[in-house]
Amino acid sequence: MKYINFTVIVVILMLGCASRSDKSRVVSTNPIGKINDTLSEKYAVVSDFLDTKIKDRSKKIMIHSRKINTNMTLKILRLNEIYALDSIDSKKNYEDKTFYKEADWEIARKKYSKNSVTEIENATDSGGECCWVAENFNYKNVIFEELQPGSKAFIEKYIPSKITPFEKNLDCTTHYEFYLFSEPIYYQNRECLIFTFSKGDLSGLSGSSNIIIYKKKNGKWVQTHIGMPNWFS
Repeated sequence: MKYINFTVIVVILMLGCASRSDKSRVVSTNPIGKINDTLSEKYAVVSDFLDTKIKDRSKKIMIHSRKINTNMTLKILRLNEIYALDSIDSKKNYEDKTFYKEADWEIARKKYSKNSVTEIENATDSGGECCWVAENFNYKNVIFEELQPGSKAFIEKYIPSKITPFEKNLDCTTHYEFYLFSEPIYYQNRECLIFTFSKGDLSGLSGSSNIIIYKKKNGKWVQTHIGMPNWFS
């Protein structure tokens, strides 16, 4: 009888250990899944936004591999020059001074930046994370360029000094449109997704920086606002 009781106790202990082992494996894999899902969701929004900007899908475009500094997103957001978009044609409808709230901004600053308010107010596009890759976008007719647009090396690579008027009128490299994006950030308790977007033309190297604001409606991310500081160009 003692032998039987001993055997039963051993079996129970083994089952208990196995159960705890299974639970530990489940817990350890869940955070990884959540992180991957989050990145996938963020990048899908950026990709969908880019698709809305491409009119001629036969043309090659350029995306700057290095992401715009996230501090730039926080900087533009803090300026509070935010416009609600018309739900039909996505054009500016009215300036929405109710969207920005200092408390929400401060939560985002602590989560996504190591800089002080003053440092963020002086932020520039440079210094962002690396890097955008082809897998992040649905549109595949893309050149991913590491050189900073407007830099000497960039100009020498894409805008030769000896170019004829005839070549300027051709659909050549000087006519590539280039796009820059920051890493998207969640805002207002994950109700919004915000990123900085800049677009330029290699022929003039001019561009503008805006923040793009999406909200989730009926389970789908929809652009509802745009931040357009009038002194950015």
